[in-house]
Parts: sequence; C-alpha cells; structure tokens
Amino acid sequence: MDRPAMASVFRMRHVPASISGVRSLGRGQADPIFHSRPLGEAIRFVAQADGQYDLSAVAVAYGDRQTPPLGSREVKQLWAEYGQRLMEA
Repeated sequence: MDRPAMASVFRMRHVPASISGVRSLGRGQADPIFHSRPLGEAIRFVAQADGQYDLSAVAVAYGDRQTPPLGSREVKQLWAEYGQRLMEA
C-alpha cells in the first residue's frame, strides 16, 4: 500500500467498518463475532490481535462495496504508519 492510499484510509478512520475472517487459535473456542465499529478501531484491533488469533483470512470492509477490504498486511502497514492517531478525532 503506497502512502497516498494509506493517507486516504487514514482520512476515513471514522467510517463504519466490519471485520471478518478472524479465527480462534484455541481448540473448541468459538470464532469472535464483531459488530460494526469505526475503521480506526477495526485497524487497531486487527493490528493488536496478531498472535492471539489466526488473521490469515482477515478482511476489514469499509466504505462502499467498490472499496476493496483491507487485509492483514495493509492493516499492519497502516498501524505502523499512524498507530494511535487512527483513534483520534
């Protein structure tokens, strides 16, 4: 993801987003269910959940249906670039 694309996502940090594809690593544990949350919060959750959940199929959907979802790699890039600023007003 290049810097202009990351900046575009950063500007949209308050739009509703949904997280899918997060799988539990524990045997017999249910996969987590997520409700709509601001994009910045969704990015933070996925970035901080690495190692606690299987994120190989994670997708963070936001914007209209034309907008491709963010995968684990993009989320890590965004968190590395913006970090807690994704949570600011």
